[in-house]
Amino acid sequence: MDVILIFNGLGNQMSQYAFFLKKKQVSGSARFIFEKKSKGIHNGYELDKVFGIKEQDTIVDKILYFFYLGIAYKKLRFISQPIIRLFGLLGFAVYNENDNYAFRSELLQSSSGIKFYVGGWHSDKYFRDIKDRVLDTFQFDAAKIGTANLEVLEKIRACTSVSVHVRRGDFLDAKNYHKLGSVCTLNYFLCAIRKMRTLVENPHFFFFTNDYSWVRDNFIGEDFTIININAAGDSWKDMFLMSNCAHNINSNGSFSWWSSYLNKNENKAVIVPKHFIANTYFEDIYPENWIQLSDY
Repeated sequence: MDVILIFNGLGNQMSQYAFFLKKKQVSGSARFIFEKKSKGIHNGYELDKVFGIKEQDTIVDKILYFFYLGIAYKKLRFISQPIIRLFGLLGFAVYNENDNYAFRSELLQSSSGIKFYVGGWHSDKYFRDIKDRVLDTFQFDAAKIGTANLEVLEKIRACTSVSVHVRRGDFLDAKNYHKLGSVCTLNYFLCAIRKMRTLVENPHFFFFTNDYSWVRDNFIGEDFTIININAAGDSWKDMFLMSNCAHNINSNGSFSWWSSYLNKNENKAVIVPKHFIANTYFEDIYPENWIQLSDY
């Protein structure tokens, strides 16, 4: 049995669930369980609220989660090591995604015993051949969007719209800045906007951000619109709006990634920072036709 861990924010949860869908196709016994520690991170389990994907919390899932906690426990080695060895003899194991996010085709094979898969699984190579099913699964409920967002949607559809996702917030924290927050600088967005102007005619840029003041102070123009109506538990509605833009400029995060991936415009241009994490290149993290900027 393959068990996929769902954790962190909405974008990560979507990648993990898409990976689960592929594993489910390979092995009908595959399951997913939600990492309970993530209930206090971002907005908790969002797949249900946004896409109607119910959290699995049966007695079987509770038992599996208990076993996962046991085999994943790393503290007090004199206690954890014997437990891990025992679980290994019983067929339990944990597969952690490589730090370089490299696609590993062997992980798509059915597993013997019970294997827990822990990672982001952001490469579309894991679920490329079931893309239609993934897109069908991640359908937004228009009834939940709200009047204000529907008004923005009309404006987006009435022009050559380009979403610009500016993620700052927690990326600016001391523990995150050098690894994440230093990637999408002001110069990156200026270069991406200049690049987009060479690709499409008369673009209008719609900014989505968790730092309204910074965007307002740095991007001024008649073809710039800042969307500032969705926050906290409603932030997923920004993903809905971005996915409906004709083209996309991304930050280095899974929320941006999925906003662009769900964009069904066959002629879309998607601009992304080459480095998802500072000074590190991940070959498999972006679809092949996305435009990666490195010189900015």
